[in-house]
Amino acid sequence: MNFDAWESLEGATFTRNDPQYGEWAKKRDGVYKTNGAMLSVIARSSPAAMSPDLFLYAVIGRFEGYFPGYSSLIAKHRNCLTWIVLKAHTNNTAGRVTLRSANPLERPEIRFRYFEEGTDPDEEDLQAVAVGMRLARTLAQGLKKEQLLAREEVPGEQVPNEELAEFARRNAWGHHASCTCAIGRREDGGVLTSDFKVHGVAGLRVVDASVFPRLPGFFPVSAVYMIGEKTADVMAADARTSAPLGTVRAFSRSRY
Repeated sequence: MNFDAWESLEGATFTRNDPQYGEWAKKRDGVYKTNGAMLSVIARSSPAAMSPDLFLYAVIGRFEGYFPGYSSLIAKHRNCLTWIVLKAHTNNTAGRVTLRSANPLERPEIRFRYFEEGTDPDEEDLQAVAVGMRLARTLAQGLKKEQLLAREEVPGEQVPNEELAEFARRNAWGHHASCTCAIGRREDGGVLTSDFKVHGVAGLRVVDASVFPRLPGFFPVSAVYMIGEKTADVMAADARTSAPLGTVRAFSRSRY
């Protein structure tokens, strides 16, 4: 941007010594109580989309993904604006999570298979991401007119709109692996019963984002909380019905 720092980040060092931290420590207020997002937009990638499938939000900072030391970019670049484009309700369902061995501590192999490797031959997911990127550029036009926006760094103004899909193919990423251990009938490819037990396996339940046949909404966290609450109810009910006669079992569950 054509200024040194956003007003809310002036003097910020992202340590306990800056005024923003002092405001948060004393009053639990200020920029540090937020996630850094200034505004968000929900949109359809095409008129044919049954529901809004794009979520865009602008954060006051330089965000290029998660890697060791990624947060240091925000402290170094206090005058950046990053548009984050999320594609929800994806058509591609070909991702896989595969165990490497019988050792539960060994990291599994995760293959997201975002676009051409999957089950979306018309590449609707890829085109939707490109639509979201073009929308982000449109939303930034006002900043350009006000001469506040110095330049577009990623993907860069040298990449025209018609090449954004190819840029997305090479650079898009995600970190919410889900739906790989779905509830459903075994004959239909389901892995879990409706009470979260693994078909054919005794004493094992799965309780995480992998249980959904399709991921609900844009962000999975609330739905995962609900799954945890539901599983607690199911397990408590099972424990009550399996208790031997003459035994009293007490259960307490927090409600929010």
